[in-house]
Parts: sequence; structure tokens; C-alpha cells
Amino acid sequence: MESDGPNTEARSHPITPSSKAKHSGETNLRMPDDSSANIQLIASKTGYSKATVSRVLRNQPGHSVKTREKILKVAEEMNFSLNPIMSAVMSNVRFKKSSNFSPVIAQVHCQPWNRKRGWNMEALREKIREQATQLGFTVEEFNWFDPEMKPKRLLQILEARGIRGVILEHFMESDVKLDIDFSNFSVVSIGGTLQQPRFHRIEVNHYSAVLNAVSILRKRGYRRCGLAIPALFEKLSDFKREAALYIANRALPQEDQIPIYFIDEEATFEGFKEWIDTYSPECVLGAGRAVSRKLESLGYTFPDKMGFVHLGWHSSYTGLAGMNPNWGEIGIAAVNLVADQLSRNESGVPRHGLWVLIESEWVEGPSVRPPAPSETSETASGSESPALV
Repeated sequence: MESDGPNTEARSHPITPSSKAKHSGETNLRMPDDSSANIQLIASKTGYSKATVSRVLRNQPGHSVKTREKILKVAEEMNFSLNPIMSAVMSNVRFKKSSNFSPVIAQVHCQPWNRKRGWNMEALREKIREQATQLGFTVEEFNWFDPEMKPKRLLQILEARGIRGVILEHFMESDVKLDIDFSNFSVVSIGGTLQQPRFHRIEVNHYSAVLNAVSILRKRGYRRCGLAIPALFEKLSDFKREAALYIANRALPQEDQIPIYFIDEEATFEGFKEWIDTYSPECVLGAGRAVSRKLESLGYTFPDKMGFVHLGWHSSYTGLAGMNPNWGEIGIAAVNLVADQLSRNESGVPRHGLWVLIESEWVEGPSVRPPAPSETSETASGSESPALV
């Protein structure tokens, strides 16, 4: 793993003084010497209790707009915090004058315009919203490829509205390079295709998913495992699955090593039957329901004639074993990482971006042989290091 990554457990982020305004330089505002003393001073100036002041500064609910606006105004005048969360809150209070003015995270969909969202992308979306709510944020959704709004205009709108937190969700092109100024935003990108700027990013660990799946299958007697993946998916992941398959197979005799089958963009499966006939895989690992359906159309039933493992498993895939990529956990980690940056008043491109890999989990299903009595629950969870022999 390229980085240990941040602690992605859910936690609140109190508004506290910070000595840094951006990655690139020092702040030109005075930092308070003592947070507790300044909370007392704000309480004295506003006439509210220290507990009320503390709750408002931590953006906790239960206070009127008038109360929040008065406390935040005094805090801002005192330079109590340089945190962009407070700036976003103040901007929303002045603009909306409503009780629903949580700081906002922009979730920017970066897939092609009007592309149908799959189950895993919906799980990602749901968990982003849940985690944002837990941390006191709201989420607004935008589309990078909106035909009525250019990306630069989108960022201008976000900045004008005081929205500083941005999640860029999963470009479907490879080697994406954006010539746009993100210096005023705290950004996390999902997926590995955004090459420039190099923000903190979060991905599914496709490499370990294949290694763990093959390790489990070998314990169940599957020796010859084949991999059938859409060529686009594999390109977007920098061919990590293919690399994992190579490692998994290197201890096998040459005749038992099966090359990857790349599914074309139109999913015609040209040459797929010939691939099956030539290499005789005992179990196929694939992504997309089309792979299992194609195998069934060729007369293969699971698991008596062949095993099948879905590498992008979701609860909608009934009747199949698979690796759950935990897209919901990616959403949680993305929100936490944006909130962490906001709480430290960090924005723009980091000097050393974090690369967080989310592990997949093995899910039992009737498309493969059941576990042997000797197979431990720890191995079945897909959590232990694979022994590929």
C-alpha cells in the first residue's frame, strides 16, 4: 500500500485555531493564544453561556439563526478561527437566513453526462450523505460534464457560495489532467485516473481483491482461475487486477496459467468461448453481471460445471459469490478526508498527497464450492494475507 492513509473513523471536527491558511504559506491573521479563554470572551461579549458558544462554534444543532449569527459574527471579528468551515457557515447564514445552514460539501460526479449510475455508485452516494450529515455537513451534487455549466464556472459558483469542500467522483477516462485552479478548495478525488492535480485520493484496492479471492478459491480446490474484465475498467485501475493475477499464477506450471480476457466496450464477448475452450478455467473472476450471464448462456452452471466470483459484488447480485469493493466505505473515507482538511484550514494541492486504498471483503455465494471445514472465518473474510501456492 502506497500510504498508510488517515484515520478514516467518523469523528467531529471542532473549530479551532490553525497556524496555516493554506499548504502554500502562512496566514496573515492573528492566531488566538488560548481557545478556552477566547470562548469565555465570546460568551461575555454575546451574553450567551460558554456551553452555547462552544456548541455553535462546533456547528451543533439546537440554536436559532439569530443566536448562531451573533456568536459567529463576534468570533469572526475576534479572528477566533481561520477555519473555512466557519467562513462557509457565515456565508450561508448571511445568504439564506434559514436554520438549515450546515457547511456544504460538493459531490461532483465525473462520469459521462447522463451515464446510468450502478448499484455501487449509489452506495457511494448514500454513504457520502450519511457521513456528511454525521459530521455536520450537507451535500450538494454537481456534474463535471454538465453541458450547461463549464467546470471553471462550477468552481466559481462554489467559491461564491462559500463551498470549500469538494469530492471529485471517479472520472471514467484515463490519465485525466485538469488545468483549473483549485487553490481555494479542500479536495479529495475518488479513483486513480486523475493525474493532475494530485489531490488526496481514495480507491478500491483491486490488487488485493484479486489476490484474496484467488487465495480463497485455491483453498476450495480451484487451481485454474481465469479473469474476465472490461478493458476500460482495467485501464482505469492501471491494470492492477492483471498484475495480481500474474502474482497469483507465478507458482503454477505454465500450462495452468490463464491470461486475462478483456471484454470490449460493447460487451460483444468476441473470442470468449474460444478463451474458455483453450484454457479451461475452473473458476472465472469477472466484473459486471454480463460475464456470469454469458457463461450461463454457454451452458455453464455454477458451481457444478464452473465457479464464478463477481469482483464488483453488490447485494443486488443474488446467487453469486464475490468480493464486495465497499464503495460505501470509500464515501465515508472521502468525507472524513475533506473534513480533516477543512478543520486544518488546508486547501489546494497537497505537497504529499495521501493514497488511501479500501479493502474488499469476500462474500459467500452458491456460485462457488462451499468452504472446507478447515477454512477459517478469518480467511473467508478476505482479511488475511493470501498464501498463493
